[in-house]
Amino acid sequence: MKIPTTTFTHGAIGHHVLVMSSTSALALLAIFLTDILTLTYIAMLRDEALVAAVGIAKTLAFFNSSLVAGIIVAAGTMMSRRVGQGACASLPALVTHMLILATLASALVAFIQWLFLGFFAGLLGANAPTSAVARQFIAMTLLASPLMTITQAAAQGLRACGHSVRALAVVLAAAMCLAVVDPLLIFVLDFKLWGAGLSCLIAAATGALLGLQQLHRHVGLTARTRWRLLRLYGGRINRVALPFTLGSLAMPLALTYTMAQLATYGVSVMAGMALMDRVLQIAYCLYFALPGALVPILAQNLGAGDGLRVQATLRSACKLVLGHGLAVWAVLLLVSGWLGPQFGLSGPGQHLVEQLCRFGPGPWLLIGLDFIAISLFISRGRVWWVPAYAWLRATLGTVPFIWVGAQAYGASGVMLGLWCGNALVALISIATAVTINRRGRYWAHEH
Repeated sequence: MKIPTTTFTHGAIGHHVLVMSSTSALALLAIFLTDILTLTYIAMLRDEALVAAVGIAKTLAFFNSSLVAGIIVAAGTMMSRRVGQGACASLPALVTHMLILATLASALVAFIQWLFLGFFAGLLGANAPTSAVARQFIAMTLLASPLMTITQAAAQGLRACGHSVRALAVVLAAAMCLAVVDPLLIFVLDFKLWGAGLSCLIAAATGALLGLQQLHRHVGLTARTRWRLLRLYGGRINRVALPFTLGSLAMPLALTYTMAQLATYGVSVMAGMALMDRVLQIAYCLYFALPGALVPILAQNLGAGDGLRVQATLRSACKLVLGHGLAVWAVLLLVSGWLGPQFGLSGPGQHLVEQLCRFGPGPWLLIGLDFIAISLFISRGRVWWVPAYAWLRATLGTVPFIWVGAQAYGASGVMLGLWCGNALVALISIATAVTINRRGRYWAHEH
């Protein structure tokens, strides 16, 4: 076992921020793209029931990962602080018990989802799948959830200790395995939907095994688990995991309300939004990856008591967010008139895409900066601000702004109103983060 080095407490902070953010974004992008590939392959079978089963399974998997993400983020933060403090001896025990907690939580959620499959399908606006093949596919994706949790937890554990490229390799191994095995099982061996489920299991197992191997080699794992340590680490992890998870539950509520409002404008608008959803996932995956990338850097330097490097990290992250956001805005402006026709959109759907490409990236600049604020809340132990602003964003930052936008600009006003409301909440969140950070600097200076 190698002893982890305090990678982020030395060297160029801008380089650390760029490498961590880009590798985390690439990992997230790989997951997005493989999900799209699976859905595309099943759609080529021209069976709506199979496509619906994929939609249900992927949504259940998303909820599972969202609920478990809090445990992973919390444990990663604890690991980073210990690396910054030079207290690396306890890392093998911490990462081992984190893996146990995250895997058990994911397995429990997956079991509940399977028991109440009809109920959850109803929440998603679909009927419970009745065909044996569809149910087998969903069962296999639920079985894969704990394995993917191990993959994600291993990747975050590696990031916490400065091994960002190895963390990327773990996620890419799972994604590339899925990309290769999916078409082989679905088309070549003609397993169809059952093959898609089996490929999910194989890919998740591949990522989990490689993640465990990399953790064992570069961080360390312990073969002995203790109930006392499980309770101790579980309690500490829960202080971050609980509020983080509560915050994660707000976004689906806001999106459900938004989609319900958009649905009143017809099929063309919904098709346009489906396209924009994929565009946003790809264009802003860097933003979505920021907490996982920045928390290890911030937590290591906070653990080392180096406030100047914390400030430098925040400045570098802000420059990265603004630079990326402006670049995305320029690209979307160039392709706004081309995207719709390229994907068969016309009329209202094309108008929606053009308007969102032209005006949407503006609010997203502030939303991107809000991800930095979230990273700071987590790193400084002020995690309850995360659900506070998440639920403010999902309620007062969503409903009135969507209503005003819809009245003024129709379908495009719904989304632009949502983003403007979210940007306003982001501005308040950023101001709070700045205040907390200043107080933290003052406290460190005085003591």
